[in-house]
Formats: sequence, structure tokens, C-alpha cells
Amino acid sequence: MALIHLPPLAALRAFEATARLGGFSQAGRELNVTPAAVNQQVRGLEKELAVTLVTRVGRGIVLTSEGQELARDLAAGFARIRTGIDRITDVRDAAPLKITMTPSFASNWFMPRYADFQKRHPDVQLILNPTAEVVPMRQPGYDVAIRFGHGEWEGLEATPLLESPFVIVGAPSLVEDRQFDDVADLARLPWFSEVGSDEVHRWLTDHGAVDACVDQITEMPGNLILGALRDGLGVAGYARAFLEDDLRSGRLRVLWQEDDAPGGYYLVHRPEVLRPGAAMFKRWILRAAAAGSPPADQADDR
Repeated sequence: MALIHLPPLAALRAFEATARLGGFSQAGRELNVTPAAVNQQVRGLEKELAVTLVTRVGRGIVLTSEGQELARDLAAGFARIRTGIDRITDVRDAAPLKITMTPSFASNWFMPRYADFQKRHPDVQLILNPTAEVVPMRQPGYDVAIRFGHGEWEGLEATPLLESPFVIVGAPSLVEDRQFDDVADLARLPWFSEVGSDEVHRWLTDHGAVDACVDQITEMPGNLILGALRDGLGVAGYARAFLEDDLRSGRLRVLWQEDDAPGGYYLVHRPEVLRPGAAMFKRWILRAAAAGSPPADQADDR
């Protein structure tokens, strides 16, 4: 019989549960439907097969010989299906958790807390890809991503992690005490941009100043930019959340900040049920973000 000619799966499930559990009420509870709905499915199956499967005796049921045979076959078939599904999901759930995040988030926020995640979830293996590029979240791709922005990524679920304005900063050795009221003046300074990211270009374009410094933007890995800023070699756009120590100490100055659109980091994933490892990671990182500082024993080692 071709698959297209098989009875509806819902009817087969209803009959199998009824036969295994001994009644419509019990089957209804397992399938989360009413006993009347189960009864209707079984009656429909009997009509389609043109055979009696269940004899109603008072409030109970008795399987006919045909019903007993079909019940055995369905039980074996569903068990085989369950085995196949378990095999696939076990392989999927055991696969390492793939995460992409920006290099600055990885070095400044995630790594100081990584030991805490390992301690709490030693069986979850991670594959991290620190990159400024916006990695597509298509299957079979990454489980979750940490992205900077305003939470607007079409077709993806975004949960706020860390609010942080995007600020333009530089060292006093470069800018001294100059105040920048005109973005064009700021744009004429040497700039750094993270490789793979267009945040600086986009910011300068939005402010109509990209042409003023098109030849003065040096691209480099994100983990090198902070050192270059401290040495007074240029200015850059950065998440303020990772600069507070430098700002308090005076190593860096905020040259431009817009508080009306603060932005921040978001946990991003496809809008579907996360596999167990990804769900554990999501719960952990949300708790860690709400807690603020990393655990004291890790914070002291930074």
C-alpha cells in the first residue's frame, strides 16, 4: 500500500493508545484530547478499513481479533519510529554547541565567565567563533549568536543581554581636551575599525562624515583595537560597557555618545525549540548577564 493510501496518523495513534491503555479515557489523557475525540478517531479508522477493531462493552472495550493484530503491528511500528527518532536526536543533542559572537564581547565579557559555565555544565561542549561578521543562522549552522544592535533581526528571536551605547572614544594623548561638536572634525582623526564589521562606516555614513576620513580608517582584529586606542594611535567606536575602567582611569575619553539609541548585545537564535545544550546555555547567559560582574574568583584573575 502506498503511503498516500494509509489511514490518517492521528487515527492510528488513537487506536494504538486505546488498545495499549485499555480505554478511550486513558488514551485521551495520554494524547491530551477528550475521550469522545479518541472514540471518533477509532470509529473513523474502522470505517476506512471496513472492519471492527473495538467492541464496546459497557464503559470498557474489548479488541476484536483484527484489532489485536493491528494493535501489535502498530505498537511495533511506533516503537521502530521512536528508535529512529531517538537515534537522530541523540546524535543532534550530543553535538557541540556552536556559538558566534563579536571578538570584543568574547574577550571582554564571555571569557571571564567561561569557567563558570564549564563548572555548571561540564557535559556541554562549545565551539566558539569570535567574529565581527554577522553569521547567518541557517541550519545546519550555529545554535545561538551574540549580536550588537537594537534587537531587530528578521526571522530571529532576540533576547536583550547587555545594554550599552555605541560610543566614539580616544586617548587624551591624541585628542587632549578637545570637544567635538562637529562630526566632520572628529572624522578627520585616524580611525580603527574591526575587521569584518561595518559599524564605524555605518556610523560615519549616518552622520554624513564618511568622506572626511575614508583614507584614515585602519581595519584590525577587535582584540587589538583597545590597545591601539590606549596608545593614542586613533579613535574608534566601541561598546561603552567594556570601557568603564578605562574611562574612570582617564586612559580614554568619550568623544561622542548618543543616548537616544543606546543599543546593546542580544542573544539571537532561530524561533524554534532549542536543543538541550543550547537551552542550558541560554538560561546560563541570561542569569550571568543579570548578575553583572563575573564570579569573584574569576574577576580577580582577569
